[in-house]
Amino acid sequence: MAKNFTEEDIPVLKQKLRESCAQSWKTKGYKLTSIDTLTNEVGISTEFFYRLYKTKEELFLEVLSMIQNQLKEQWHSMIKTNSSIEGFKKAMNWLFEEYVKHPTLYNFNNPDYHLFLKKLPKEKIESLRESDKNFFDEVLERSNLDVKISKEKAYGIFSTLLNIAALKKDLVYNKCEVFNFLLDSSIYKIFGNSFSLANKNPNNDHCVN
Repeated sequence: MAKNFTEEDIPVLKQKLRESCAQSWKTKGYKLTSIDTLTNEVGISTEFFYRLYKTKEELFLEVLSMIQNQLKEQWHSMIKTNSSIEGFKKAMNWLFEEYVKHPTLYNFNNPDYHLFLKKLPKEKIESLRESDKNFFDEVLERSNLDVKISKEKAYGIFSTLLNIAALKKDLVYNKCEVFNFLLDSSIYKIFGNSFSLANKNPNNDHCVN
């Protein structure tokens, strides 16, 4: 029997859908995350789903925004307790681990993610790219570190480093060690010599096993 939901129920149901969708996206990917599965988990009908969202992609866009906000909150929490280059490196390692653990969600170059993008209007795709850039602008600003190069270049470097997470594990030498080596090689050039290189700890890597 169909349940009767009130207007007050809608925010709760949408939050449950976002959480269920995020978990499925992390484990199965966009293509295999079906509306039927999500509605069964939340306890609503497919018909009611389309009262909440016009398309599957509309839900996925909300999920991306939710996850990005969660990443920012966690990043800011880490930097707040250690506002230094070492703190920034620790936060980058944490973000890298997230990318490694959930490639279906964070690997923007995989075919599954491209399938998702094909379903979006061009302006939505541009908005996603701008949102990703704004994320790094904000974390750079919140880190209270003096950037010695253009923010656009810093964004390009850090984005490229995080893309190492998308490499197949056995394709090259341990990708986490490669990530940390390149991060160590670039981070002091990006932020200048505000902190002595003697303070670098070569064993302060947080590699994923």
